[in-house]
Amino acid sequence: MAEKQSLFNPGMKRKLLAVLRILLLTAAVVYLLIFISNTLLVDDQITVYFSTEDAQYLAAEQRDIIEDHDIYFQIMEELNKGPESDQLSATIPDEVELLDYDLEADTLILNFNLALRENHWGGSTGEILTIYSIVNSYTALKEVESVQILLEGQEVETLVGHLDLSRPLMYNQELVTDN
Repeated sequence: MAEKQSLFNPGMKRKLLAVLRILLLTAAVVYLLIFISNTLLVDDQITVYFSTEDAQYLAAEQRDIIEDHDIYFQIMEELNKGPESDQLSATIPDEVELLDYDLEADTLILNFNLALRENHWGGSTGEILTIYSIVNSYTALKEVESVQILLEGQEVETLVGHLDLSRPLMYNQELVTDN
């Protein structure tokens, strides 16, 4: 009976195993580098927007985030705190709470309590600055393209009569100034 011959001789087998080990080690190193860059280089700040002194534009402030807290609630907490700079003014009325949110594709649906409307000081510019301080702050996140505003779970046509809220809103660069 004829002896079965191996496809690879012992020297070829060793070389093939060495190449496979090198490939496996390289893949592990690449995976580790990607993991480290995603965890260590994650942005640990958010951008929130407040009114300029003349109440005509929005200006950005950077805020540190707490990694294990919900970023969507953190943004609202920072907006509620108001600006750190004396050159900027708050845009969110007192007692406003973000009740919940839902991210559908790239549209973030924010559900606020009625204080957003009931405690608002009014005026078309005030309404625009309030809404776009919210919209611009949330659309600064890479996963959010647009923001839909709800009050107590209900769609609203407007906050105080000037800005159409019946559809999702996108970032508004025209309102933003460098401070």
